[in-house]
Amino acid sequence: MSTPDHDDFFIGWADTPAADRRFFLRAGAGLVVGGAALGGALAAWQRQPGPGSWDPDLVREWRGVVTHEPYALLRTHGLGPGGPRTVLLSCPGKCGVAAHIGQLSGQAVVVRGSLIQRGPHAMLAVDEGADWIRPDAAAAPDAGLVFPVAQSLGSVVLEGEVLDSKCWFGAMRPSSGKVHKACAALCIRGGIPPALHALGPQGQPMLLVLTDGGRAHGADLLPLVADRVRLRGQLDRKSVV
Repeated sequence: MSTPDHDDFFIGWADTPAADRRFFLRAGAGLVVGGAALGGALAAWQRQPGPGSWDPDLVREWRGVVTHEPYALLRTHGLGPGGPRTVLLSCPGKCGVAAHIGQLSGQAVVVRGSLIQRGPHAMLAVDEGADWIRPDAAAAPDAGLVFPVAQSLGSVVLEGEVLDSKCWFGAMRPSSGKVHKACAALCIRGGIPPALHALGPQGQPMLLVLTDGGRAHGADLLPLVADRVRLRGQLDRKSVV
């Protein structure tokens, strides 16, 4: 039987017993390693947010031809070599700008805005704080800036997720899934073009801008946002994004 002189006894101002020091050292090291491993596992389990990018402060002028059907679009040479491209237009927040184009539809214009881009997909967030769109009286006729006629690819049945194009292009991370459902619904309700992120016939991912018989979609899509859906419809190619 041990005597009181040899028993460990807690004294606040005394040194920590050797046995306790060893326990705390092992426990602390285990918590650090375990926490790091858990954090790495959770990060690897999360879906990648995508390579989209947007710098709202990088505002510049873009020249081209604009239309408001079915959504606000700008046909421009401003995205570099490879020929003209068509980009979507939106406000800096959760709203579309088709209603503001008016009589400028089909005309050469100058648009002030910042580029949202994800791979080949592009959108301009217009600079609402200034005169963001004006006629380009100095523009020469350019056949390349005529909006292409839609090419019908036939009827298709696709499975994917309905989301808003602006956030998916790079305005928000994450930009899909249930965690983004409320944001996507607000964007689509405000006039941001809705899109379907689906897999093609060869399993390749693709993004399709959704229209209602060639017209802009309204609130009818809201119950489907951020859910896995199966859509049947007519697939057209128009070099929109």
